[in-house]
Amino acid sequence: MGSKNSSETRVRPVFNDLLDRWPTGRGWLQELCELAAAQGGNATVVGDMGELLPTETPRARNARLGRVFERTIAPPGRFLHWLLEHPNEMQVADRTQLGASSPTAVEWRRRLFSDDSSEVKVAQLEGVTQLLQCGADNSRHQWWAFEGFTHTDCCLMTDSWLLLIEGKRTETVSASTRWFKHRSQLWRNVESAQVLAGGRQFGVILGVENERDGVAGMAEARSSLDRSLPHLSPVERASLSHRLLGFVVWSDLVERFGLSEGCLPDTVNSSPTDQT
Repeated sequence: MGSKNSSETRVRPVFNDLLDRWPTGRGWLQELCELAAAQGGNATVVGDMGELLPTETPRARNARLGRVFERTIAPPGRFLHWLLEHPNEMQVADRTQLGASSPTAVEWRRRLFSDDSSEVKVAQLEGVTQLLQCGADNSRHQWWAFEGFTHTDCCLMTDSWLLLIEGKRTETVSASTRWFKHRSQLWRNVESAQVLAGGRQFGVILGVENERDGVAGMAEARSSLDRSLPHLSPVERASLSHRLLGFVVWSDLVERFGLSEGCLPDTVNSSPTDQT
């Protein structure tokens, strides 16, 4: 993404300033969600969202990386299971190494994508067995894991709510993943939010440079819902559809909350430091 990296020139400057000024989230967290819902969403945030958890929202900027920013979230186990059951639905770009780093992993993937149905069944049984034994939380670098961990741009957590922000600037929302061409980045984030929420209410907001990009992103999401979540029932998909709260425009946030002009740097080199 280069010098105009959205994480460093939009997401972190904006949310660092918000957290520095109002570290509990009172006065802006609920309003942020309501603003997003008014911009192309179909959800309403009701009730008190509560205050941001100090353990998940450090006061020091340089302590926020890995918790507030770039937090990793395991892929949903049900989707990993579905991919193993439907290898013919995956796209295989490299038929030699099959995206694997060890001879054992290459061999298991070769069997899974084989034209021999008996080999496919053996690999499916082995993959599902390992998934059930290890769990999605321990799926990193496993041969049977065909979706990696999500690195969310911004994660905000209270006792009752989990909110993820997917930030964009010059880039667009990805419409596919490495192994599944119909897997929209936004619905992947929504499922990631559900995984991490642990029973909390949850939602995802798209942050964009202008209204046109936001409208386009939400339209793409609406059209890709069913294709992105083939492992879920129609009822489950409909329920998750309300968890994509809408979009916000970066300049609107700066104006709405009276943030500093430095929150929208042109390049990475001119962005505010993450240090205290």
